[in-house]
Amino acid sequence: MSGPPKTILIADDHPLFRSALKQTIGAVYPEAKLFEAADIPAVQHCLAESGQIDLVLLDLHMPGAHGFSALAFVTGNHSACPVIMVSANCHPETIRRALDYGAAGFLSKSAPVELMQSTIARVLSGEIVAPDAVNEARRGADINSLDVSDAVASLTPQQFRVASMLVEGLLNKQIAYELDVTEATIKAHMTEIFKKLGVHSRTQAVLALNALALEPPMELVAPPPL
Repeated sequence: MSGPPKTILIADDHPLFRSALKQTIGAVYPEAKLFEAADIPAVQHCLAESGQIDLVLLDLHMPGAHGFSALAFVTGNHSACPVIMVSANCHPETIRRALDYGAAGFLSKSAPVELMQSTIARVLSGEIVAPDAVNEARRGADINSLDVSDAVASLTPQQFRVASMLVEGLLNKQIAYELDVTEATIKAHMTEIFKKLGVHSRTQAVLALNALALEPPMELVAPPPL
């Protein structure tokens, strides 16, 4: 491939899949500089410290994230860097929502190597790559979840981690322990999180953030016809 070497971040918590992606990318971009991240703090650190990243391959189920929250954070804070969402969940509505939240493409973890390579190349060239299945989606992201996505994008990296732990049900003192800060610091973060989400309580914040959660398609949860 012509042009300067690409800098690509592979964000997935499974080492074997990261290794497979590295081989897939290396076959097309042998000079590419590849970074790896196994959780959201590592993703945030890499994006902040590694200079210009040309592409992020982001697993939908990253530790430290909630549903599409990681996608919302990355696309909101690094708008010049395209993101390809990668997942084994390839339902049309999942793909539609990923694109609505700012993904430049979507790849199935079971996609052929050639398709992965062509999708990566097209996104790096500036295209938005939508799989054919997205046309089957009956719904995507609603207005409320898009507002929440914008709010999540406005969070600082530390506020994002606090919000993610809040959704997991951790108390302020537990979050403070996990992040090695004072409980007063967590309370200050909570105040800012509430303000950005437009809510006034922990319960309201969790409900708001759940707008970015992964939901099973209706046909998978509806009772079978009689």
